[in-house]
Amino acid sequence: MQRRVLLCALAATALSAGLSSPGALAAEPEPKFAVLSLIGDRINVVTFQPTVNSKMDRNIKQSAAIPDAPFDVTALRAVQASIKALKGPGEVLLYRSPSIELFGDPWGLFEGSTLRLPPDLVAAMKKDGASHLLLLTRNRQGAQLQMINGSVGSGRLEGIGFYIDRQMYVRDSKTQESSQGFLAPYTYLQLSLVGLSNLQILQQQSISSSRTIGSARSEDGFDPWQTLSPEDKISTLERMLETELREAVPALIAPI
Repeated sequence: MQRRVLLCALAATALSAGLSSPGALAAEPEPKFAVLSLIGDRINVVTFQPTVNSKMDRNIKQSAAIPDAPFDVTALRAVQASIKALKGPGEVLLYRSPSIELFGDPWGLFEGSTLRLPPDLVAAMKKDGASHLLLLTRNRQGAQLQMINGSVGSGRLEGIGFYIDRQMYVRDSKTQESSQGFLAPYTYLQLSLVGLSNLQILQQQSISSSRTIGSARSEDGFDPWQTLSPEDKISTLERMLETELREAVPALIAPI
């Protein structure tokens, strides 16, 4: 049965068009960008588990559902703002899916230098006039969580979420207070620029950021998971996502 992809256009602004002066050479058409975010409506929670003489990833991995997929919305708006800041007030087409499971494994979307998207989705973007696609997907990398001096972590992280270490002693950079354990919000994503005429990947950029928060900041001074309230957990990841995309988008689209 043919898979149907339901799309939601979140926002668009009017595209202003200019008329060439008589006798002027025809200018190259301005690129029109579509943006698709496939972060999804879940965050990953990875809890460090010490191992002895083993390179296997034995960390405890869980996921938590976040209603309304706020990270996709945040990402789409951040990319849109970055495009407009660089290219002017042209139209930017924003898309998201009601379920990223419709797309399967994010690594299955790439075949060499070609993007494999459902044909009906590509047709919809082209019909709307898009020439290029900025696609945001989850990425998987070895844990490298930023500390004041270097990085720490074990195993592999994917997408967005939190890494919990209840073993390591850390010192708070602000209070200089030492405590056992830390919480590390992280974003491990990939942004791809694709030409919609042939679905060729023009450029890609990995996005990885993290910060560490010692358990001394928690309510009981012990449990690292309690260093941030539920609302602060979401807002922290959203701010990290916005910051990374503001840097990544111009690097990809400036040459176009």
